[in-house]
Amino acid sequence: MIVSLYPVAPPSEVEWEELLVRYELGPRALRAALDDVELEGDARERVGDLVRVLVFNELQVSALFAAMRDGRPLGGERRIEMMPGEPRAAYERFAELRGRNFNAVQRRGLEVWGWRAEVPWMGAVTAYQLILASTALDAETLAGVREALRGAGAC
Repeated sequence: MIVSLYPVAPPSEVEWEELLVRYELGPRALRAALDDVELEGDARERVGDLVRVLVFNELQVSALFAAMRDGRPLGGERRIEMMPGEPRAAYERFAELRGRNFNAVQRRGLEVWGWRAEVPWMGAVTAYQLILASTALDAETLAGVREALRGAGAC
């Protein structure tokens, strides 16, 4: 995730609120793409890979939000999580993590604008940059999922 491409803070409350709406709607858009589709063969593999990237991203975002919120350095605790093999199970894990991350920032209002963390592999990062990068990844993933489903004749 390359967050340095994004501004460190929103220009106004309107942009912040609009971004939070997109952040919350990402899982719903993905679910709509996956509903009523039987994933088989290459499409199943491709979609599973794409959704597992979202899970990995949300796990990183969770750790970063916790560090930002608590004002502690990143990396104090290490966890190993098995990635779901089934695309729909991966989607459920993604939706769960995104819901938790959304709630972590939404309920704190504008206080989140000040959240920052120093990340060894990224430098200084803000919550706004993380959410912008996550919504960009949502859009790329959704496009990839739709392409995989079209290629399999599912759309």
